[in-house]
Amino acid sequence: MIWYKEKSDNDIMVSTRIRLARNLKKYPFPTVLSKDGAEKATEDIKNAVLNSNSTLAKEFNWVKMSTLSDIEKCELQEKHLISTEMAQSTRGSVLISKDETMSIMLMEEDHMRMQIILGGFKLKEAWETANKLDDLIEESVEYAFSEEFGYLTACPTNTGTGMRASVMMHLPALTMTNNMNKIISSASALGLTVRGLYGEGSKAYGNLYQISNQVTLGLSEEDIIRKLENIAGQIEKHEIEARNSIKDNKELVDNLWRSYGILKYAHYVSSAEAKALISDVILGRNLGIIDNKEKMPSMELIVATEPSHIMGGKNLSPEERDSKRASLLRENI
Repeated sequence: MIWYKEKSDNDIMVSTRIRLARNLKKYPFPTVLSKDGAEKATEDIKNAVLNSNSTLAKEFNWVKMSTLSDIEKCELQEKHLISTEMAQSTRGSVLISKDETMSIMLMEEDHMRMQIILGGFKLKEAWETANKLDDLIEESVEYAFSEEFGYLTACPTNTGTGMRASVMMHLPALTMTNNMNKIISSASALGLTVRGLYGEGSKAYGNLYQISNQVTLGLSEEDIIRKLENIAGQIEKHEIEARNSIKDNKELVDNLWRSYGILKYAHYVSSAEAKALISDVILGRNLGIIDNKEKMPSMELIVATEPSHIMGGKNLSPEERDSKRASLLRENI
């Protein structure tokens, strides 16, 4: 199931992602690869997936970036199916599974970056699927691999396992109590990094943070997953403690209900504001502060109110987007 559509009482652990960076031995890295070479490498990878005997072969659709509008590319980015870099480029292509749990970016920074993204806290399950997909592709192509350094990648920070494991977490209470800097510092000391909603360089809109491994060399995939599972679990406990410490705060209660009121009645809401308001109301619901029986927002609504999703393929002005977004929010509150 698409990660943001999974229903769960746990709003802290939003999604899990495993990303593997791989390159083919017989081609240079994409940054120095000719157009003809890129097309040949793409064809090799495509055939390895789509022409295999595996049931996975029927799961994927191939999409060229050059055939998509800017809005369509941004929609894929907002779903976390492609990177920001690929969304801003006409180069490359992507294989996307029909249930949108798997995507394989071709000719981005590396020849391929395969990704498994699942709703909730499912690192082991995501890794098992990624490993099967990786093995399937390697049956038909030879990877650039060194016995000393592991998988060779365009950026040295990915060399080794080539794996980035990450958990997206909703941490409003730790943010409100000004404890996120401590979390970020502690995670960094343990070889993990904390980023915003869209990864490197992005902000934590809606109090959504991605916690992922920094080190890919010298550790096994299982080591990386165990460490991330442990640290993410500890952060979840801290978030629960922070929520319990503030749930009776009258100012917080008032602010959460104000956020609910804006979502329910406003006629213009920006993308950043929508995420913040939705985060507040989700927190209020899970603390038992906002307990009415009407529709309540979810992570799916955060994606649905993203700019490109709101535009629906049309070129809308910022004011038109804010108006349409507010209308959608009112319908779902």
